[in-house]
Amino acid sequence: VVAGGVVTTANYEARKFGIHSAMSTIEAKRLCPRVIVVPVNKTKYSEESKIIQNLALKITDKVEFIALDEGYIDITNIISKYSSKKSFASLFRKRIFEKTGLTCSVGIGINKLTAKIASDINKPGGQYIFNNQEEFIEFIRHKNIRKLPGVGVKFEKILTKNNIKKVDDIFPFSLKELTAKFGTSRGELLYTFSRGIDFREVDFKRATHSIGNEITFRIPLDSEVEINREIDDLFIWAHKRLLKNKFLTKTISLKIRYSNRDTITRAKTRAIPTDNIDILKSMLDELSLAVDISRDIRLLGVSFSSLINKSKRQLTLNNF
Repeated sequence: VVAGGVVTTANYEARKFGIHSAMSTIEAKRLCPRVIVVPVNKTKYSEESKIIQNLALKITDKVEFIALDEGYIDITNIISKYSSKKSFASLFRKRIFEKTGLTCSVGIGINKLTAKIASDINKPGGQYIFNNQEEFIEFIRHKNIRKLPGVGVKFEKILTKNNIKKVDDIFPFSLKELTAKFGTSRGELLYTFSRGIDFREVDFKRATHSIGNEITFRIPLDSEVEINREIDDLFIWAHKRLLKNKFLTKTISLKIRYSNRDTITRAKTRAIPTDNIDILKSMLDELSLAVDISRDIRLLGVSFSSLINKSKRQLTLNNF
């Protein structure tokens, strides 16, 4: 297991003993006294992640990284260069292993949703492909409702009370009925995801319009202390990038996605661009105080935008 006081992740051998993420290290050792505990090494993870990201960007610029170990690639315009989707997935996994010694799982689908679920089917180190919507529905319909992203423990209990236990149980309901029963956000999620419908595009940027980072948590954060610590870590990382790239910024943004999939973005802008860490941190603190961090949080992001090249700004000032 990788752990400090709490298990960050566990390999498949450790999971056989009942060890899982977010469990205390003491409990993990009780379940398996011979467990090997490896300390967290974020620097190493970032280095390996960068190698993999660079490999993906050699294929296409249409890449969205959502975590150090997870991302989406839009292969719509490049897949014709390969003999098949299967050969592409195999080659991709092979290249990552050659460069890093790491295995990975690949899923190919008709959108983000189906690709994500496909990537989980043959873990570890495998691949799976959904060629169309019909293949996805046939796979998902008899699965537990928790198989759908966005359906957590609390929502599952609500659905169970309404006799919705399998994905198949959703199909008799219309979109209108589902939104009336469970609200617009949850109702739409059930209706679209059960049918393999997902209109989200792979979010990629061709130019540097912003600098920042966001992280998706497999286990939602529910501690304000922990949430504030993660926000601070994201800020420090983004500020280092700002300095490294020699940019000044006028706008700082804080992004939060809650466990119910509600997403908010708050931003603060000043008239004069800066890279001063104290000024920017003060702006971020104001944003943090204005949002609700008492709810379970699935994603956090901090970014700088309205960027100005530092050398150009200095030249302008000197001209005055």
